[in-house]
Amino acid sequence: MIKNLSKAAHRPDSLSGIVAAFEGISDAYTMLNSPIGCKHPLSYNVDVLGSHVNSEDNAYADFYFGQRRLPCTYTDEQDFVYGTEKKIARAIQLLDLKAYGLIGVINHSGTALIGDDLCRIIQESGIKTRTMVVDSSGFTGTYADGFKTGAIKILERLARTPKEKLPKSVNLIGPTVFHYNWASDVVELKRALRTIGVEVVSVICAGEKIANLERASEAALNLVVCEEYGDSVALFLDKEYGTPSIGLDMYAPFGLSPSETWFRTVADFFHLSHKPIELKSKNVRVKCYTALSRMSIVNNTLRGVPFAIFGDCSQVLALTTFLYEYLGLYPVIIGFREVGQISYDALQNYFAANSLDTSIMVNPDQYEIMDSINEREPVLVFGSSIEEYLSMMVKEPPEFIPISFPYNEKTLLTQRPLIGFNGTLTLVEDILNSFRHYYLTRKSIP
Repeated sequence: MIKNLSKAAHRPDSLSGIVAAFEGISDAYTMLNSPIGCKHPLSYNVDVLGSHVNSEDNAYADFYFGQRRLPCTYTDEQDFVYGTEKKIARAIQLLDLKAYGLIGVINHSGTALIGDDLCRIIQESGIKTRTMVVDSSGFTGTYADGFKTGAIKILERLARTPKEKLPKSVNLIGPTVFHYNWASDVVELKRALRTIGVEVVSVICAGEKIANLERASEAALNLVVCEEYGDSVALFLDKEYGTPSIGLDMYAPFGLSPSETWFRTVADFFHLSHKPIELKSKNVRVKCYTALSRMSIVNNTLRGVPFAIFGDCSQVLALTTFLYEYLGLYPVIIGFREVGQISYDALQNYFAANSLDTSIMVNPDQYEIMDSINEREPVLVFGSSIEEYLSMMVKEPPEFIPISFPYNEKTLLTQRPLIGFNGTLTLVEDILNSFRHYYLTRKSIP
């Protein structure tokens, strides 16, 4: 079994994941019991990427330190000796005045060593708002580990025992509020499911309201969008509420064939017609064929062009098969951030079956990424801000398309999903425009 470890300093950790789980509830608020240095990057990401919440003008209020989200207790040397009780009580009382439906109090791994009884402190503070405490986010866990830990704790507290299951209803598990373009992807998944007659009860901790998370146990099926963020959450819902799940043993719905398979499997579970899926797929294929044909007339450059892709394993697996099989691009570098064992095994088998000469890196650091791009010379790189910056530093900078996080270099006001059938149009559009730019500026493509 592959170990999902990393020496890369830029990799989001389990604390980020737990914060994402709580900030993924639109009518909840999150507070860190931590040193101030742990707050700043997380607060920035929540404010920029959390489009489901309206960041209040709190920047210069107590505990916010110039940022509008994610207050913290600014634990210092004295607190490690005498405790953080006074700061926690004061901060939680101020948040109680906001009248949110839930407050999540997250103890930083270092602050957890102090041993403060957070539950007692909160109970004696006299607040009325429902509050949850996470005593520690873990020292070495990954972002996905933290998100799943937070999501399960939230569901343990919020989900109600259902009287009956809602017919043709699902929970979506996998998107998080730190993922690139997550809000558009959630809208696209809901739209596509609605066309085949399936309603979404809740999107677990990704822009969801407390009321819908309370009803998560009523769903008839859990849909795992990405293995890394949904496997243990789906297992919890199955164990506690008898809700089956699909999605772990098939490709995530990125690209045409993976999307067709994914939505057909959902339709088959509920004994629904495939016709809406086939119609949408046909329309997308016609649009793509027309654009690709026009591109090939101008410059026949797509087939065999090398690309690199960096992201979570389940996303990379689906996108790589789409780019290689449908567009004819050749994967020269694959880099994983979060690794799902099922997806990883499937990708290894896929490369072996197709005899692909691909460099595979699990949680590479920035030096390994830059060296591999210099050596393999991809024309196109898919990834996050990290790969974008590193790509600018190599001797022959490739074109770049964002697909994964951390990425906040674009303001996203329109809905251009990466997932599902409409996501396929976004990808093909970005790829063709990138190739045009490459061709115009470099005059030729190897």
